[in-house]
Amino acid sequence: MKQINYTLLLIFGLIIFFFTDCRTQKKIEEGYTGTTTTGLPITSKDYLQKGNVEMDKKNYKEALENLNKAIELDEENGEAYAYRGMTKYHLKDLDGAMEDYNQALKLIPDYGEVYDLRGIVKGEKGDSLGACEDWNKAFDLGFNKASELIEKYCNEEN
Repeated sequence: MKQINYTLLLIFGLIIFFFTDCRTQKKIEEGYTGTTTTGLPITSKDYLQKGNVEMDKKNYKEALENLNKAIELDEENGEAYAYRGMTKYHLKDLDGAMEDYNQALKLIPDYGEVYDLRGIVKGEKGDSLGACEDWNKAFDLGFNKASELIEKYCNEEN
């Protein structure tokens, strides 16, 4: 029988443990969308992703809870504010949606889709001029879907 070198096995095991632990930490830092062993999201991006999934299912209250957590973990997460604004819009909280869209645009000033969404809220609140300004800004930033709203609501003859 061959004799086993336990020192080499121990060193080999430590190298494997260290290597896999470093890779896991790197994934977390890069916004890895995995979960902890308990199944709970681990980063702001994870809560954002879970909030998006709940929005897709039209579970707006659950989406709001997850997006609130995403923002608690990272107050500079403009995407989380944008999606929370959409969630609040679906929950008929137009003022809350407007606040979140404004914050998203402070963090990501060239976010064309958010200008489009904020324009919809402005339009529903009776601010036609503000809505058209936002839709035009969205279009200028490359969000081409805004052209439909511009054509429908912002042309002189309408």
